[in-house]
Amino acid sequence: MRHSHHPFFYEPWMIALFIAGAIVVVILLVWLILRRTMASDGLTGKERKELPSKQKEILSLLRQHGGPMLQTELVDTMSYDLEDAAEIIKEMESRGLIRRQWKQEQETYEITAL
Repeated sequence: MRHSHHPFFYEPWMIALFIAGAIVVVILLVWLILRRTMASDGLTGKERKELPSKQKEILSLLRQHGGPMLQTELVDTMSYDLEDAAEIIKEMESRGLIRRQWKQEQETYEITAL
């Protein structure tokens, strides 16, 4: 048996247990905050309130897709014609909501939600 003048709390395994518990609490808090921030449509509350409906629809579609989409694919899934969609996409790019990159082999833009 070991005799010590330190209280029970200062045992190394107790300190490790306390640190592990604190890490778990922080991870849970971050998860809960992120879960409340992003809804199933992929939009934050701020985006849902501030963006015009067409931009919300495009951004939601891109985020739910889970990766980049070709502009032609995006237009095919929406009810807008190519000119309207291109104008909306250009505006979204200038606002920093998406990134467009020309893909020569497909002869269209690849669009990524930011």
